[in-house]
Amino acid sequence: MKKVNWLIEKNIFDCDEEFLEELKSQGYSWKETNYLRFHSTDAKEYFSEDECVLFRGTLNLGRNILRTSWIPGAYMDEKNLRCSTYYTYFGQYLLNNKYFILSLGELIRRREEILEYFGSDGDLFVRPDSNMKSFRAGVFNLNVLNTMQSLGSELKRDETTLILVSGKRAIAKEWRFFVYKNQIITGSLYLVGEERIDETIQGGYLESYLSNVLKAVNWYPESLYTVDICESEGELHVLELGSFSCSGEYGCDLSLIIEAGAKAALEDYEAVNDGEGWG
Repeated sequence: MKKVNWLIEKNIFDCDEEFLEELKSQGYSWKETNYLRFHSTDAKEYFSEDECVLFRGTLNLGRNILRTSWIPGAYMDEKNLRCSTYYTYFGQYLLNNKYFILSLGELIRRREEILEYFGSDGDLFVRPDSNMKSFRAGVFNLNVLNTMQSLGSELKRDETTLILVSGKRAIAKEWRFFVYKNQIITGSLYLVGEERIDETIQGGYLESYLSNVLKAVNWYPESLYTVDICESEGELHVLELGSFSCSGEYGCDLSLIIEAGAKAALEDYEAVNDGEGWG
């Protein structure tokens, strides 16, 4: 049976060396690259055009990988990983389940209305609609950044940038789960307050919560993706969805990530190629 080839962007994730060791132990071939070295027109220097290749690295390089003929290339569906897409399905389970999606310019124009809606004295949570991390999400004070010039300068974005805005919420803990369709692969605690703590999750109430959410939603952005959940005021919520190819592993089980990645990649490769060239 044809095997998955892995393309790894160097020095991106904390578990780089462990990930390569796990690829080796499972018998997979891989090559390493970096953003400046890789050009989609030269992809054949890494693997032939008809290969099954799966990428792990940054979002920007992932975009270039998707310009190659490799299948699947990268799991990072930009459209489905926009807030304006997946919030439609996960809305009731989200931490930010009351929100506006609008441009930065419109946020400034409607600032007083939006502050009043959220009962805020100035602080609002703002993040890009896109999953491509065009600016760092966070809490910003709209009484200080109260003009497009000041807000645009802070975020290094122009007035047409589409953003999601919501009320400020306190978060006690955050976890990341890697997911295949609607099945949990592996999970990890990664943040307690402001402290980074990597701790593998195996079963228990967290997996039960997320499994129930995934079953109820019955929609996923692509075969492989990540779901971050959080605890706020004693309750669990979905925080955000992310890209399988471009999300850090924290304390997740690397062997399970690789097994699931290979399974999904081969399924997609076979679906496109209809079984031709296997053997």
